[in-house]
Amino acid sequence: MADNKNAGKRKAGPLDTLPPICGGAFVTSVIMYPVDVVRAICMANPGTGAGAALKGFLEVHGVMGFVKQGLVAEVTRASISRAIKFFMQPIVHRNLYGKPETQGTPVSKGLAGAIGTVPEVIAISPLENIKLAAQLDKDGRFAGSADIAKHIMKTRGFGGLMIGYAGMQVRQFLWTGGFFLTLDWYKQQCGTVVSNKLAQDVISGFAAGATGTAINCWTDVCRSVVQKQALADTFDASKPRPSALEPLNPGPFFAAAGNIMSERGLTGLYSGVGPKMVHLGGSGAILAVLMPRFKTMWFDAMGLY
Repeated sequence: MADNKNAGKRKAGPLDTLPPICGGAFVTSVIMYPVDVVRAICMANPGTGAGAALKGFLEVHGVMGFVKQGLVAEVTRASISRAIKFFMQPIVHRNLYGKPETQGTPVSKGLAGAIGTVPEVIAISPLENIKLAAQLDKDGRFAGSADIAKHIMKTRGFGGLMIGYAGMQVRQFLWTGGFFLTLDWYKQQCGTVVSNKLAQDVISGFAAGATGTAINCWTDVCRSVVQKQALADTFDASKPRPSALEPLNPGPFFAAAGNIMSERGLTGLYSGVGPKMVHLGGSGAILAVLMPRFKTMWFDAMGLY
């Protein structure tokens, strides 16, 4: 029966999954961008509430600031990030365990997802720094993403585009691992109380995204503080240019964690956890809904199975 069902169709390879993955990643990034702006401000300024962050941003940039301040960099970064994440996870799983991730355990799926974030973070680090610089640019010193990149390259070289890499790697490792570790479990639990498949995907996706946030929120706060200071130093001529390998040094990241913990306690390390829960929980919900449906639509249209 399976052979008749797939008659005339071609078996899909890894690259065949890229178009629907990229489509789902792009839609998610556009929808969640305003929340990401508030999240970034809260985390770069521990102690700032979501309401104060939003008010301050609107006072400086207005509503159009959501379009002008780092939109292109963030949508590009987030789309690339999510696309690589969902593209690499099944590939890493198959290479690690010799079987598709659909046959894996929660632990194997989570570990495969976490390991697959290495190329993801390498790819998104420059855009992450450009986006953060734009979102925190209260004085209007930059004319756009290209201007930010030019400034960083001039003052810090190519290594400057990788500022905060160590912290971002830890962040992505923990969130992605937590998301794939718990997603199917949440789906199973939702299935016992909710019969609608769409509702199951929304709830389980949000819960898995929020779980990843609970695990990695402190890392986002610390790397935001490190990146904010490093970007500020690019305007201080007295600050020596750091080594090109400095972004790989986890020392400043963990030092920031220690300082925030000693000054503000656990609350400081989880600054902005509300907006971040909404951002990544909402992203998880949208991805859980769109990815399988976009894949089915694409495979049907292209004659794949």
